[in-house]
Amino acid sequence: MPVRSYDQKLMYLFPPCLDDWLGPGHMARIFSDLVDHIDLSGLCPIDDMGSPRYSPVMMAKVLLWAYANGIRASRKIEERLHSDVIFMWLSGRQTPDFRTICDFRRCNEDALKALFAQVVIMARALGMAKLGLVALDGTKIRASAGIDSFKTVREWREALTEAKQAAAKILAEVEAQDKIDEAELGERRSAVELPEDLRTVERRVAKIEALLKQLPADVAEDLKISSTDPDARFMHTASGSIPAFNAELVVTADQIVVGAHVTTEPVDQNQLLLGLEEVERTCGEKPVQVLADAGFSGGKNLQALEQLGVDGYIPDTEEKNIGQDQRAHPELFSKEAFKYDAEHDCYQCPAGAILKPVSKQQSRGKYSLRGEVTTYRTERGRCLKCPLKAQCTKTRNPVGRAVSRDGYEAERGRMRAKLESKAGKATYGRRKTIVEPTIGQIKTVGGFRQFLLRGKRKVGIEWTWGVTAHSLLKITRRVEEGTVKLAWAA
Repeated sequence: MPVRSYDQKLMYLFPPCLDDWLGPGHMARIFSDLVDHIDLSGLCPIDDMGSPRYSPVMMAKVLLWAYANGIRASRKIEERLHSDVIFMWLSGRQTPDFRTICDFRRCNEDALKALFAQVVIMARALGMAKLGLVALDGTKIRASAGIDSFKTVREWREALTEAKQAAAKILAEVEAQDKIDEAELGERRSAVELPEDLRTVERRVAKIEALLKQLPADVAEDLKISSTDPDARFMHTASGSIPAFNAELVVTADQIVVGAHVTTEPVDQNQLLLGLEEVERTCGEKPVQVLADAGFSGGKNLQALEQLGVDGYIPDTEEKNIGQDQRAHPELFSKEAFKYDAEHDCYQCPAGAILKPVSKQQSRGKYSLRGEVTTYRTERGRCLKCPLKAQCTKTRNPVGRAVSRDGYEAERGRMRAKLESKAGKATYGRRKTIVEPTIGQIKTVGGFRQFLLRGKRKVGIEWTWGVTAHSLLKITRRVEEGTVKLAWAA
């Protein structure tokens, strides 16, 4: 059989056309076409050392395609512009360097929010991103900060004191040496520069002082702060505690992201209403149904959903435990066995005894406020003589059984009843097919396992690039499959 000729220095008779480098049905063509139909006039071009500035449209296409395919480092993107046919085609064979790419990524915050919103609006115009059902979740993404860069606020203050003392000691030694030189050499002495170790200590003092100035006045002394990224916090993940940010998502049934933000709080409880506000601000309307896991549970959230008229499904336990009795002593009467009388603000136990309020206190969490919690008890000694004591409490204390109640008991009761129903379980079960796969795709396909930028604001910019690219890729695949038709391509 003949062998094809092989020549790495092959020359063409006619120059090749850039547009011929990709097949007519390649995904990148659809992706590029979608971006072309978005208003990118708000994106600002970046100055390139006096050279003509690169087109913001080209820069946006390159960055979004890179993020959609797990290439996020600016140096890696620059490398692809020289070696990857798809990147060459998207950029029109232009090659901005990594500094220009990085500056463009972080210097278009407001325009990027508009870009994110326009992608959502485009998806809705194509029949996607419907708000009949959305799911929320948060995921911990590692910060660009090493574990060794963390110290408590108290330790940073101590380090600042030590550094200042070291600087003062070195300065005193320099002044003492100056006096000796002046006595020995007189006017012939030459000016001596400050020693390098003094300048090193002074830089360290300035760095620690700048770090401490960023902290609020009432910050806890045991809070761990990184000198690399002061906004990062230690958060617990499946692989242990790591410096991270909590990245939040609101996702529609077809896995289009309609809301996204980043928080330094390791829990999700305070992010539900923020997510719904983002959806309404982007789409102009509220979702009909909302699914979220137990991390978003809280009386305040349940009450807010009812007030907003949103049908929420948020359990106070894991999905597998919904409707299951998780108490340490399930053989004893549950709280539901005690009947509450709202008119007289008291409970009646199964034996007919009345439990009256005996104390009230504010229940505060680190990231949430439960509100005022009231404790109810019978009169002292009543439980010890009760024939149903063995079914109610194991205590031998004369004060007997207690029942507590806050201002959201009714909302929690209605939520439990809804989730325990067959329809409620089926609706909530859809959550794991909506938001969890989306997070998996962003982390696996998009390679989004660690932030490259530092500081909450810049991290938020990077997260918006990532979720916008994910949504564009979703639309692209639907168009490629033929399940979505582009009106302008008809």
